[in-house]
Amino acid sequence: MNDDDVHSALVRWLHGVTGLTTIKAYQEGPRPELPYIMVNLTGTSEIRDWSQAVEYEQAEPDPGEDVGEVTARPPIETEWRFSVHAFGPDPTSILRPVRSAAQLAQKNEALFPALVIHDCSQVRNVPELVNEKWEPRAQMDMFLRGLTRDGFVIDVIEEAPFDINRTH
Repeated sequence: MNDDDVHSALVRWLHGVTGLTTIKAYQEGPRPELPYIMVNLTGTSEIRDWSQAVEYEQAEPDPGEDVGEVTARPPIETEWRFSVHAFGPDPTSILRPVRSAAQLAQKNEALFPALVIHDCSQVRNVPELVNEKWEPRAQMDMFLRGLTRDGFVIDVIEEAPFDINRTH
């Protein structure tokens, strides 16, 4: 699962919970009709210092080759951090139910099993001055966790027979 997949999954989940137009941050085009939600991926981090047991996959060897390429994929428990913004007349009322839905396994099934909502911050009232007029806005942080499995072809040591002889 890459970062864009996780971002899209959260956008779909928020739309499903709120029923509002939900977009990724920095998209081209005009602003949607109010009210709407915007989701910004602010970063990722590893949860543990070392990955779990590495997964290996060996491909079929090419004709004339003894051994196929080996791909190693370390499953890394990852946390994605998002900033979720609500725009509209009463934006804090848009985000408050999101915190409640995040607590219910039944509401999170759309993200399972690949992703889990780990935490949600408080809802912040953050009006913004746009074109010399204050626009009501709200913001909260959401933290999702899951596994990444980026694979790399690695060199392997080919097996070679050997004999041990002991002489005095």
